[in-house]
Amino acid sequence: MAIKRLNDPGDAKKLTALLHQAYAADVALGIHFGAATIEEATVASHIKTKPTFVIEENGDFVATVSVRLPWADNPGPFALPHLGWVATNPRYQHQGRAKHLINWVIENYIQKELQAPAVSLGTALEHPWLSKAYEKLGFQKVDVVRKFPDHQTLYLVKALDEKQVKQVQDQYLQSVLEELVND
Repeated sequence: MAIKRLNDPGDAKKLTALLHQAYAADVALGIHFGAATIEEATVASHIKTKPTFVIEENGDFVATVSVRLPWADNPGPFALPHLGWVATNPRYQHQGRAKHLINWVIENYIQKELQAPAVSLGTALEHPWLSKAYEKLGFQKVDVVRKFPDHQTLYLVKALDEKQVKQVQDQYLQSVLEELVND
């Protein structure tokens, strides 16, 4: 099981196939994440502009996680790195690969390289198990917003340095964290 960061837009075909396969189950639930139908050209551009990591086994991409950066185009909701395109090939699901990749990306990229005090991600509130899976990884539910007609987006944050996350200059982040403290 090799983890690698994608740099070659030529990998877009394999990554697009993985995203379509992985997100098909969500579409069956009535939840339409954009990655379910994303085009290969968009994936190629994504690889060029956003840190994108995969687990590769026997030449196949079996899991992926991307990081949207707060200073780049299409940032997450907070002034923090934001995980996206979390996906596992259905043949490899329920074997801990996405969990392993998420933890690896947080430890080796977000903490060591970016030295970020926290990381965020979003998922569909209506999804039957994703929020629980992310909570098991240490993420906390912080807000729910309506961005799409078919589902509400649940934002979660994992603090990596409690003291430093309180110093992030982001009014939205600080307000949702304050609500957590007061609940």
